Amino acid sequence: MRNKGLGAASFLVYGICVGTASLIPFSFLDQPQDQVISIILGGMWILLLFFLYRSLLRFGKEGEDFIDLIKNSFGKFTYVFILGVYWLFIIIMTGKDLAIVWGTISGLTLVKHAPMFIAALLVFHIFLICVQGGIKSIIQISVFFSTICFITNVVILLLSIGNIQSNYFLPLFYNGLHPAFREFYTISSNSSGEIFLFLFIPELCEEIRFHIKRILLPILFILGTFLIKYIVTVGLLGDYLKYVSIPGAIAAGALTIGSAQIRIEPLVILAWFVTAIIKLSVEYYVLAKLSSRLVKNDNVNVYLFPVGLIVWSITLIAFRDQLEIIKFPKSYAIYGTLFQLIIPLTLLLGLKLRKLNHRPKTAQQE
Repeated sequence: MRNKGLGAASFLVYGICVGTASLIPFSFLDQPQDQVISIILGGMWILLLFFLYRSLLRFGKEGEDFIDLIKNSFGKFTYVFILGVYWLFIIIMTGKDLAIVWGTISGLTLVKHAPMFIAALLVFHIFLICVQGGIKSIIQISVFFSTICFITNVVILLLSIGNIQSNYFLPLFYNGLHPAFREFYTISSNSSGEIFLFLFIPELCEEIRFHIKRILLPILFILGTFLIKYIVTVGLLGDYLKYVSIPGAIAAGALTIGSAQIRIEPLVILAWFVTAIIKLSVEYYVLAKLSSRLVKNDNVNVYLFPVGLIVWSITLIAFRDQLEIIKFPKSYAIYGTLFQLIIPLTLLLGLKLRKLNHRPKTAQQE
């Protein structure tokens, strides 16, 4: 792959950041119009995290990931503790994403038990993807699915442009900047910040160390996708978004061309679900990888099936109705910040202090 421009890993960055972000309910928004500033801040957040992770990973050796770095730098106890807490957090994160997916599907297809069936289907489908080719297979499907996602979003924008009401985008900052920053905090923790998954994949750690430009370029496409979602949903629904838990289903029903009602649910599914498959695939793979390290067994594939069943079961037990799915992303943002920013930043500061303390003393000049 080239050292500049887009590479296969670039599409994986897009898939993780877009992921399930388009499916997150809007019901916690005070002013949907203020979402545009949160989108721009989200792009800056991705930049900050990637440069933080690069600084952290440069303390490790070639071929090492985040866990290897902790093991070699801080000892066994810290290694096991960090490994365990990240395993638990990613279990919760994957369950949250799976719940958001089946919660949205339940709004598009109102067949009884359809969400649980789709949830199981996603688990087993992604299980097969991971078993067949591991991270290399996931990276390759991300190229295909990310391309489909961006192109389909552009098509939806073109179909919707005649129905968008420009007055729906105003007023901006009616309640000040606080709602915009709160929206940024919630959405970024549930989407952009989850690029911390790259820290557990050695191949992607190498990209961050040596070819960071290649994984920063997709930020432009990520911002473009989020802006299209903003234009379509706010332009079609306006303030009604405050009361909408499933924006895709409602926006699909609101789209008309002339006097004809155009059903765009298939386009919505393509644009807002294909990246969810990428993100869930990476989450399952990382969970299986961490599970194999916890029990000191190098065979990752052994743990894919039980991990999938655990996540599926937790999702169906913890998120039993749409109200729980709506509220959880807001609470999740608090924990997300701890694992995405605070722990890596603390470890980076610890490594810098160790380096300063072990710096050889120079001879005093006469």
